[in-house]
Amino acid sequence: MAGGPSTASRVLRLLLAADGPCSGQEMGTKLGVSRAAISKTIAGLRQAGLVIESSPRRGYRLASEPETPLAARVEARLTPGGLGAPLTYFPRLASTNLEARRSAEAGAPHGACLVADYQSAGRGRLDRRWIAPAGSCLLFSLILRPKLAIYQVFGLTLLASLALCRALEQLGGLEPMIKWPNDVYLDQRKLAGVLTEFASRAEQVEHVVVGVGLNVNLRRSQLRKLGQPATSLATASGRPWDRGVLLAEVLNQVTRLYQDFEQGRHDQLRAAYERRFLLAGRRVRVVDGDSQVTGVAQGLNPDGSLVLRGEDGRTITIRHGDVSLRPAD
Repeated sequence: MAGGPSTASRVLRLLLAADGPCSGQEMGTKLGVSRAAISKTIAGLRQAGLVIESSPRRGYRLASEPETPLAARVEARLTPGGLGAPLTYFPRLASTNLEARRSAEAGAPHGACLVADYQSAGRGRLDRRWIAPAGSCLLFSLILRPKLAIYQVFGLTLLASLALCRALEQLGGLEPMIKWPNDVYLDQRKLAGVLTEFASRAEQVEHVVVGVGLNVNLRRSQLRKLGQPATSLATASGRPWDRGVLLAEVLNQVTRLYQDFEQGRHDQLRAAYERRFLLAGRRVRVVDGDSQVTGVAQGLNPDGSLVLRGEDGRTITIRHGDVSLRPAD
């Protein structure tokens, strides 16, 4: 489905799965590389911040890891053959979506992922800026090459939002909700946003870039500077989160959901989304350019568009717009 994992991630996968020390010879045999290559790979992992102990005649043991979403750390935890590899880690980028678009145009494979510790020009929908201190958030973009018509791309935004929710439910027992079309909320405050961009030719999609910004270890004092009600995983749960483990789980959830998407299980995906639908039964305002619509959110159409019951009782379909939970009087 995607590009292959690196030698570093394959070595780390063995160390993570081991009950005790692993010998260099044993790992080299399993991976089809020399003992010298294993030693060089271990040195590289140590240089990246992983603490790997070694003892004569016994081998290597993983003692600890940094929480940074380094490529080897994430790839080692991915579903074999799933989305997310090859993964490229950047300490700093202007924008993961911008870099992913460039990579896609240069031929990056389906499933490739780019993650940054800091974005200097990150943005969300409607060109809103995404500002976050270095090392505080999970900022990544996933390249997909689906066989889709243009009108079907929106379903990938819904899929990414759902994958975020399922990962947080799995790792932290949290109960996130989705604010149509692309935001994930926790305790009525924004936690994450998804931005989907694509290139097409002759009404067929060539590639899609799904970008995600997730507040992970932001402190309350940092959240107050964002200019809107927001939260982070650390604030909500009272503990720090490992962004590498978190990214791997999100990508694994995307892999499972994408398989359902490809196999046409759209009703099943929509039902899973609607169970986490923040707007259900709530009065909202939708602004799209100069137009404005107010109504009560009813659910989603099969194509992912929003269904409202208007003030006059009519059913209204919304495909674009900025949704507010506090409509103007």
